[in-house]
Amino acid sequence: MASKSMKVEIKPEDIKGVEIVKSGDYRYARVSVKRGENEYLSVSYEWKGKDIPEFVMGLMDFMKANEKEIEKSKDDEEFAALKERM
Repeated sequence: MASKSMKVEIKPEDIKGVEIVKSGDYRYARVSVKRGENEYLSVSYEWKGKDIPEFVMGLMDFMKANEKEIEKSKDDEEFAALKERM
């Protein structure tokens, strides 16, 4: 059986939260995105060790490159509601 990949597109203005955390030997990265009315997507990545995975480096680069759009979206009420649920 041939394997197929899935692609998820994330627009900077749809990002409602990002966190990168260390707990014990593991590190975690998560991004939360509003996909539609009352619909959210959360992508989590977990790893052990000091090396930063390519996915997490890409996430940090994406955040830096789109800082203005992301900050603008954080001002809305939906971001506050999502933050409370987490």
